[in-house]
Amino acid sequence: MTWSDLPVDLLHCISSYLHIVDFLCFSGVCTSWNSAFSNNALLGIHCRPSPWLLLPSDVGEASDTLTFHDLTIQEDEEDGVNIHYRFSSLTDYIFGRRCIGSKDGWLVTLDKVDMQPRIFNPLTKAEISLPSLFTIPEDKEHRIKLDESSEFFYNEIHPNYATDVEIFRDVYFRKIVMSSNDQFGTVVVIYGYIKLLALLRPNDKAWVLGPSDQNDKWVNFEDVYYHEEEHRFYAITHFSAVLAFDLSGQNVEFICPPKYDEDAAYSEIMNYIAFLFGNLIKIERQVDYVKLNKIKGDESITVKTIRISIFKLLPDAVAWIPIKDLGDFSLFIGCNQTFSLHHTVAPGIRRNCVYFTDHVENMSPDEVTRDAGYFDLHNESFHYFLDSDSQPNWPPSIWLMPSFS
Repeated sequence: MTWSDLPVDLLHCISSYLHIVDFLCFSGVCTSWNSAFSNNALLGIHCRPSPWLLLPSDVGEASDTLTFHDLTIQEDEEDGVNIHYRFSSLTDYIFGRRCIGSKDGWLVTLDKVDMQPRIFNPLTKAEISLPSLFTIPEDKEHRIKLDESSEFFYNEIHPNYATDVEIFRDVYFRKIVMSSNDQFGTVVVIYGYIKLLALLRPNDKAWVLGPSDQNDKWVNFEDVYYHEEEHRFYAITHFSAVLAFDLSGQNVEFICPPKYDEDAAYSEIMNYIAFLFGNLIKIERQVDYVKLNKIKGDESITVKTIRISIFKLLPDAVAWIPIKDLGDFSLFIGCNQTFSLHHTVAPGIRRNCVYFTDHVENMSPDEVTRDAGYFDLHNESFHYFLDSDSQPNWPPSIWLMPSFS
């Protein structure tokens, strides 16, 4: 019997003990082992989960290389964040683009000229191109035009909303979430100065408008989560309103009304959404803008996460109840689709923590300042991976769960 003829159950057992990079090495030993690897990938068997942190580049978007830090590799925290994996010769995939989303081993990248998203797997170099975000239909809030000097984009409906061409992508398009990492899934983008939703369904040649209403309850969206079992999306606004809709953007259900209070009015607070233990979970994150130098004329600032609170929704009371314990799980938030991991499934991560990366109101190079780390709920303490008082973090860091799928 050759390696390529091994039973699926045995392959599953072997791969579950292997780190994904070790599995790549496994596939390069000989022809039969490579065949076993190919069968393994096709059958959807997964290796041991290992969350990776995409690290900033010294040359920004002019890089052809992606570097990652693997949280499952045990190191002394005093050693800082080291580069564990480096993928080079990726000019065609990442040059002039930044990550605006990630799911199951795939990064969503976006350029600043054509605004055409691509879904890219750095391990396999597979890539899927999506229609330009400029195909999002105009509506009563969204009518983007380029001024005569070609220096600014502005909203024709609200001309006071204007953005320099160089940072328009990073201010106007917030996050992209996918139901699956292939051409058969639905993709949702948070876009606009008041953060609306648009969808791209299978076989669509252009984006379509997402759920909306006449009373503007469904604006200021901050996160979208895809529920695998229910086959529908959940979206949360800045004021904690939650709605759900199916893969076509239909059958909209209003899950939770908005909560208008003084704290929620501040843009320094951002909401994320996920499911854990069968409960709808809200992760509330507050950042602080701190001036680096007291020297007159130096306006340099750093952005740092200073508070993370977690709530679960009580459906009957339609109320958010604070929770302090995630059990043996941890959450990962940022531009990625929010996900959770059990600390025994991914050895090396800390239990009962919220891992975070840069994600602020305006994702421009001046405001993305290496705000990455984790918050320990038990000790109520922050641990930062990167020196946020140093140079900007560009392109922004993002969480990736590497996969061959």
